[in-house]
Amino acid sequence: MKSIHATLLTHLALPVTSTCLLVKVECVGTYDGTVLGFTNLDIDVDYDDGDGNVTYESDNGFTPRKLAQTSGSGVDDSALDGVIGNGITEAMIRSGLFDSAKVTVYRVNYNDLTSGRHEIVAYGKAGQTQYSELGWQTEFRSLSQLLKQPIGELYSLTCRAQFGDTRCGKAFSWTSGTVTSVGSETDREFNDTSIVSANGHYNSGVVEWLTGNNAGAEMDVDVYTVGAFALLLPMAYPIVIGDTYRVRRDCTKTFDYCKTVHSNTLFFRGENLIPVDGTAMVPGAEIVKRR
Repeated sequence: MKSIHATLLTHLALPVTSTCLLVKVECVGTYDGTVLGFTNLDIDVDYDDGDGNVTYESDNGFTPRKLAQTSGSGVDDSALDGVIGNGITEAMIRSGLFDSAKVTVYRVNYNDLTSGRHEIVAYGKAGQTQYSELGWQTEFRSLSQLLKQPIGELYSLTCRAQFGDTRCGKAFSWTSGTVTSVGSETDREFNDTSIVSANGHYNSGVVEWLTGNNAGAEMDVDVYTVGAFALLLPMAYPIVIGDTYRVRRDCTKTFDYCKTVHSNTLFFRGENLIPVDGTAMVPGAEIVKRR
């Protein structure tokens, strides 16, 4: 049963009400600790939900879409739309401002903003965020979505650990560099004459940009030849000579790669010796016929 403050409940029973929606977004990851507030009212709203005062901005063009809610175990979902403004930049959105952020939607009486007098309309996390010339759109997914995620581990031929996490036990080894020239695809190809590792050394590795318009963003390496990088996907902005970055090797999660490249088979989290038919359809599967 939903809990609504008695004063607000009395107000909601009136024939005419003065309510608005407030959306509180608590960012994680790169922007951990950043709290954003949006409202569909035409003026800013200062409100304390009990965890501190937040200014809910009206000038971001925030528009909440229809919230689909169920009484069963279905996932409540909606979308939050807005425009760039008030400190929110395109670069921040592209680098993960809303990724997995905690989202709380309140209904309040804007003529009575006494702390705690609100209704929690929805609570969950932000999902996929899209950006266009018109603004941004972020999915809202309720916590019931977590009930649909697998909890236990399944058998797998490849490693289930994330490279560099505590289960893998392998520390990242970064190499810093500076772009000395760019390729024909300026948002995907670049060169650095200071990197002299052998061909293929950084294949499937990760590049993190430290300066320039792409600062804070990461991208997988598709192909590496001595001093030349081709990224798996284009960056949000063109790569420019002088941009600084750091690059590291990653892992293909196969037993052979773990053994020959990282010498880390003691922490391999897969079952690579399980016999499997149709090995061509299963990455990392190998069957050895013994006589």
